Amino acid sequence: MTTHVVSVAAVCMLLFAPAALVGCSSSHQSSQDVSQGVSPSGSVHPKSLIVLGHSIGEISLGEPRKSVEKAFGHGALRRRGLVWYFRGRLRVDYWFHDRLTTRVEGLETRWGGFHTRSGVHVGTSRQALHALKVTCGDGECSRAAGRRPDAPGTVFTMRHGKVAEIDIFYA
Repeated sequence: MTTHVVSVAAVCMLLFAPAALVGCSSSHQSSQDVSQGVSPSGSVHPKSLIVLGHSIGEISLGEPRKSVEKAFGHGALRRRGLVWYFRGRLRVDYWFHDRLTTRVEGLETRWGGFHTRSGVHVGTSRQALHALKVTCGDGECSRAAGRRPDAPGTVFTMRHGKVAEIDIFYA
């Protein structure tokens, strides 16, 4: 829980930093395992795509819980409002400001199979994150996706110089 408190603080500090977010819509056409990564043509498969401040795989911030459950089932409930999908590869958080909601409020992965368009994933070096224009400090690198209150952001938790976890959530 402490990680998320620090992460929220890091994203809040970046709300006034210039940041751009590449938009992407979510498509829920299959409940298959998210085991594909980069296609033979070299493009990132949408089921494994991370869009900073927006989505991981086919699940997006703000998406209704009913839509997620319709597309992927009920997942594995570990704690109230925290649901794991794809064999524990993606955690969906339905908590916002200490209140349970009916929409996706946060996404977390520790699995290296999800990638940004530029190839950043769990296991990527801190140096490779510079292409994403993130700000780093105290074991985290982060980027806000807007300046408004509770704007979405992305936090990369670092361990031993490599990305260990990627979180996308509202600040």
